[in-house]
Amino acid sequence: MGFNQESRTVNAGKNALSALTNKTISLVLAFVSRKFFIQYIGVEYLGINGLFANLLTILSLADLGLGTAMNISLYRPIAENDTEKIAALLGYYKKIYYGIAAGIFLIGMGFLPFLPYLVNLDSEIPHLTLYYILCVLQNVVSYLFVYKASIIKADQKSFLINRIDLYTNIGCVLLQIVSIVAFRSYLVFLLIGILRVAVHNLTVSLIADRRYAFIKKKVPLDKGEKKEIFSNVSSMFLFKVSYTLINGTDNILISVLIGTVCVGLYSNYYTLTNNLEAFIALVFTSMTAGVGNLVVSANAEKRYQTFRTMQLFSFWLCGYITVSLFFLLQDFMQLWFGRELLLDNLTVTAIVLNTFFTISMRPVWTFREGTGMFRRIRFIMLATAALNLLLSVLLGKLLGLSGILFATSISKICTYFWYEPKILFRDFFRQKVRHYYGPFLQNLLLIILCGLICGGILSLFHTVSILSWLLKALICTVVVNGAYALRYRKTREFSELRKKLRLFAR
Repeated sequence: MGFNQESRTVNAGKNALSALTNKTISLVLAFVSRKFFIQYIGVEYLGINGLFANLLTILSLADLGLGTAMNISLYRPIAENDTEKIAALLGYYKKIYYGIAAGIFLIGMGFLPFLPYLVNLDSEIPHLTLYYILCVLQNVVSYLFVYKASIIKADQKSFLINRIDLYTNIGCVLLQIVSIVAFRSYLVFLLIGILRVAVHNLTVSLIADRRYAFIKKKVPLDKGEKKEIFSNVSSMFLFKVSYTLINGTDNILISVLIGTVCVGLYSNYYTLTNNLEAFIALVFTSMTAGVGNLVVSANAEKRYQTFRTMQLFSFWLCGYITVSLFFLLQDFMQLWFGRELLLDNLTVTAIVLNTFFTISMRPVWTFREGTGMFRRIRFIMLATAALNLLLSVLLGKLLGLSGILFATSISKICTYFWYEPKILFRDFFRQKVRHYYGPFLQNLLLIILCGLICGGILSLFHTVSILSWLLKALICTVVVNGAYALRYRKTREFSELRKKLRLFAR
């Protein structure tokens, strides 16, 4: 089967719809599974699970950001239908990824002596080393056959991968729930997780082989191409190190500074917000290949107008999710997990603030992915990471959990929040960066206005129940979406967004 002949909008629509379905179902399954996990295994193991997840995020640095560099390198040969070049690239990446899998295992084993210093519990967890080794093995397995997914993503067919991800996730969670109730075993829980990753990657590999049979060819890659790849990877490595230090170390710091049980409590909130952010990320990632194609085939004005439409979509989602989380998150956690597992309101404010920045920056990050802008921002990201670690320790000791989370937002505001849009607008849009910050400020003020209106109405509610939560959710939905519709209904971007949504719905 040949490469994708459908429009960027149609493909982005399919990818976004599959991402929506996937993440909606996955979020529900995650909370059902977590309810059983806490009830039958315990919050201590939930904390261990969150801590190991952060450690494995650090381990993933071993891939040097190769996955993103791969996708970028494939955009042009796919646009030019250069199958020989694609086969050569994938053959080269295959060798690298097998080396990465071995490297992750060795680095993972190197963390073993430090486990007692990272786990901070009142009572000892038996078989802790075994659990950690299994988590490392799951990470190793995740790199097997994964290189073939890149051609599917670069060909704007991420919905195929999302579909497999959904099926394997449903099967995995159902098996894990049964195992939790039947065996109350964290060991079996981890083994099922490893099986899920292996089945997922093998299935995606088989789909790639069937759709793009030419990738089985053994075509050598010339030295010039290898040199360019390593140049891109070196830029991506600094970026990925920085990104991991900014976003992937919170649980480690929480465990060391506060306690591993607190990691478990925070992970309940993180599961919800991270899944929401991941859903938004998937929607925008579904557009990345289209942006990559746009960069090589359209002028600066066309790129800028596409960005503005994406920015409106991001603003709208950001406003709705930020306001809703602020007023609904605590009630949801109390209804689902119980009042005794709630975090304080200051911590919730920090969580919502981090979510706001993550969603509002999505259009910029999508163009970063599509343009390969990593080389231009790698040092500012490193500065962000250093500032985040410093502030996390200082504010963590001063404020506790909320301090560690506030440090992330503060470090972003001080560094790449202003720098990255400046580079994007100057080099790719040929526009002044004020055209970014003006709409951003207007959106922030609109969110604050919606928050004040919702806060005034919701102050009339004095009890927490499923009915009151649904009524609060309805009020937030009406107020925020009504405000955004009134504000943007006459703009060009709103008209473009409606056209694209109609195409998505077909």
